[in-house]
Amino acid sequence: MRLIGNKTKLLPEIEGFLAGRGVTGGTLLDVFGGTGSVARHFRRRGFRVRGNDLLRSSALRQRTYLTLSAYPAFRRARGRPELRHFRASAVAKQARRAAPTGAGALAEVLCYLDHLEPVQGLFARQYAQGGSAERLYFSAENGGRIDAIHGQIVAWLRAGVLSDDELAVLLTSLLEAADRVANISGTYGAFLKKLQSSATEPLRLRLPKLDVGAPTGRVYNEDANRLVKRLSVDVLYVDPPYNGRQYAKNYHVLEVLAELHRIEDLEAYEAGIYGKTGLRKFEDRLSSYCRKRSTRERPSCVEAFRDLVASAKAEHVVISYSEEGILTREQIGAALAEAVGASDYDFARDHAEVRYRRFRSDSDTEERQYRQLEGRGRDEVAEWLFYLHKPRKQGAARRVA
Repeated sequence: MRLIGNKTKLLPEIEGFLAGRGVTGGTLLDVFGGTGSVARHFRRRGFRVRGNDLLRSSALRQRTYLTLSAYPAFRRARGRPELRHFRASAVAKQARRAAPTGAGALAEVLCYLDHLEPVQGLFARQYAQGGSAERLYFSAENGGRIDAIHGQIVAWLRAGVLSDDELAVLLTSLLEAADRVANISGTYGAFLKKLQSSATEPLRLRLPKLDVGAPTGRVYNEDANRLVKRLSVDVLYVDPPYNGRQYAKNYHVLEVLAELHRIEDLEAYEAGIYGKTGLRKFEDRLSSYCRKRSTRERPSCVEAFRDLVASAKAEHVVISYSEEGILTREQIGAALAEAVGASDYDFARDHAEVRYRRFRSDSDTEERQYRQLEGRGRDEVAEWLFYLHKPRKQGAARRVA
């Protein structure tokens, strides 16, 4: 998935940062989960993981990859006439044969959905080529295929033949398929004027690769600052948004796809889509971490961060943050020292810097140019890692959610 700040490349450094302090197991909460890559990595290492994100599309994918330890069987759905008939086809048999052990039923269902004919629905009208809204996020074919696949999933859901796990894994596959053929350069904050080559490829559902047998995790879809006040864990991993771009605004198309199955009045919902990029109301998912200054309604980034680390019910806290972010190194260190009543933060002992090449979603233009930091090569930036030890209070009750 294309997501700002994806930490996949930093996983060895994050693991080493913890292991160097003797932390090799326990319960870990990734409170700004994003793609879920960090929690998934530690789940494979035997940690009991908890994922969270304010975006529904992120929480949905995390549910699939962090909570499922076996492929769903789709027993009720496969009893439907359309799937019973499809099961005997050559393509269904081939899908089952090619699937990993235990994933045959899911492969068969995905194969059926992949062969549906396009229909004219919300995505074709609002986000696809030739649609009435004139937004070019998808080709006409792929917009119609998203509508057809999503419509069938919703029909099964309302017929009562899908479990929550089955719904999550099907929607995850659809979200990832849509993202692969989206006509964007990096985020959904804008679409390209012409279809790029990847956007003309046919949308294809792929089997999500589950970590079979891994410890079962839990996933939340909540405000991070509220959640850390409630959950007690061994390790808290904090990777907050670092710039002014609100994720809810830049990934709104995926958010629509993730929440559409819940909508009863589709006509009213579609009427509420607005603007050049097809936004929907997202005020309930605004992040204070994207704000330099506070408002009457929301704290600033530094205020929110101080509250989070002070409230955290975790013995080990690890923070990763881009050096190009709103917070300075000194502000982060001061907040961490304050959280444990220390006079200052020991940067020499508990801070590290990992350099990497910046991800570019586009090229330099007159309107926007990527900043080259002093003493760095072109596109060379650093990710900061911080560690904080918060000793547990003696006699304090410990509740791990």
